[in-house]
Amino acid sequence: KAAGEMRERVDKLVGYGSESIWVSTFHSMCVRILRRHIDLLGYDTNFTIYDSDDQKTLMREVCKLLQVDTKMFRERALLSEISKAKDELVTPQEYRMRAEGDYSRKKIAEVYEEYEKQLRSNNALDFDDLLFKTVQLFQTQKDVLEYYQERFRYIMVDEYQDTNTVQFELIRLLASKYRNLCVVGDDD
Repeated sequence: KAAGEMRERVDKLVGYGSESIWVSTFHSMCVRILRRHIDLLGYDTNFTIYDSDDQKTLMREVCKLLQVDTKMFRERALLSEISKAKDELVTPQEYRMRAEGDYSRKKIAEVYEEYEKQLRSNNALDFDDLLFKTVQLFQTQKDVLEYYQERFRYIMVDEYQDTNTVQFELIRLLASKYRNLCVVGDDD
């Protein structure tokens, strides 16, 4: 809704040429980019985006496969932990390294690794992957990053106070060439 209203305001203000301006949420921007380039990360560009029900179903299968005691590790809690890791740009491998000597975190690392493996074999991304994979794309594919740096010479981010690590990194990468960045945030 907000992006739609913003779109109308931009069209009115800019007039000619406004169609070349992207007005979107982080997630829809990333979907657009990944649909074009995710094959460079080994996925098919017609990937599926899992909603929370799909994620729960997948997590149930992962727990069954790894014989995880879901009374001790609730599926919702596992999904939330994985989501937090992705928001902080922590890969399953890094998560495992950080978990050294902590039984329950090692178990979560195992679940995270299997969850990712299953997503990939289903050619699917969850909601957090949309941003995470776009950052990975920009970090590993210099020419793709350069293309979007040229494409977005001026960047404005609204509700900046709500950005997390992965969003910050996305903006940082995109704006690092021209440094034309305007952020709007709530002063409290």
